[in-house]
Amino acid sequence: MPYSAAAVSAEDLALPQKELQKLAANSALPLLASNLYLKNNKKPDFLVSTRLAEAGGRKVGFFSLVIHDPAKANTPKYLPNYRLEKESYETERAVRALRAAGAQLVVGLVAIAPGKEAPHEFYKDYLARLPRIDLLITDEPSLKKPFKAKRTWVAPAGQGMQHAARLGLALDDSGRVKGLNWERLPLDAEKYGEDAALLKVLARHKAAAAAHFGRKIGTLKEALPLAEAGTYPAADFAADCMRRWARSNAAIIGLSEPAAGFSSGTVTVGDLHRAFPLDSSVVFVKIRGDDLERALTGLSPTEISVSGLKLFLRDSALERAESETGPLVPGRVYHLAVPDSLVSGRDNPVLSSAMEFANSRRPLREVISWCFSLRSSFAKPAGGRVIKAEK
Repeated sequence: MPYSAAAVSAEDLALPQKELQKLAANSALPLLASNLYLKNNKKPDFLVSTRLAEAGGRKVGFFSLVIHDPAKANTPKYLPNYRLEKESYETERAVRALRAAGAQLVVGLVAIAPGKEAPHEFYKDYLARLPRIDLLITDEPSLKKPFKAKRTWVAPAGQGMQHAARLGLALDDSGRVKGLNWERLPLDAEKYGEDAALLKVLARHKAAAAAHFGRKIGTLKEALPLAEAGTYPAADFAADCMRRWARSNAAIIGLSEPAAGFSSGTVTVGDLHRAFPLDSSVVFVKIRGDDLERALTGLSPTEISVSGLKLFLRDSALERAESETGPLVPGRVYHLAVPDSLVSGRDNPVLSSAMEFANSRRPLREVISWCFSLRSSFAKPAGGRVIKAEK
């Protein structure tokens, strides 16, 4: 069948709404995004949830999903510009709409966020309680060949601009898929040439992405490396930003939150995404002093950075914690700001000890960007937050 639709990828969601709308307007194909919503909880009117096409005398229905993290399936995700709804809920809506419109075959296009892996079990669990889907095509790079999950074939798409995937479906007398022929085709530009119209679309997309990620958000007088002489400047800076934005007594962030540091000089949106690639949001926590000290012990104090606190360690274990005004007061209520990545999990020591907590839905990257907007330039944050006793 001819090309009939294209799916929004996880990378596309880094673009602001206006840029994504331009991309959709310039696309020769309708862009699908079945589980994507704007921050006002409305579906973007420049994208479609389903698409019906014809091939071989049969009606084929398409829907698409963006999966932020297969390990946290069916969990809504709030991104800086969009919201991803639970995939099973939106899939069922899309499949029923397509069947009602006369689709004889239903195909899902599944985009997995970069750096995430969707094992076979993810697809099996996802498909277990859904209406019949005939084929899923996914861009997840670890999937090397098709497999069957329940009644559904799951096949890898082409990767980047190096390969395309050709899929042939064998149908039984009732019109259901009984076999799949999958072939990986190298895309040799010298041999096959390139489509000028498609190259123009790609050029516009790249230009829009370059303009967005190249936008200046601030300036650093000094570099903020991931680690330097036993300190963690990038994480310290983020902790300071969270604390200032939340107007809290303290902030805590995991050292695994930043993936890279910042160079001195101009800081761009792209630099911010490289340094903080996780789509974490800031959580407000109210906790008593004695519970906070116990929670800090449970968090492994050598794996966190703090703002508004001092951690005193002996043999890598927390000996005591202090606020800026002195020792933590057992009965006093302290207000914390933490990224949701630090407090995920049912038995998390912070949330299990908290009096109250609430997710602000404000992305950590947005908070750091706000921090950069406050001053013309920033120096390296103060150290001395984690004090290790000499043996």
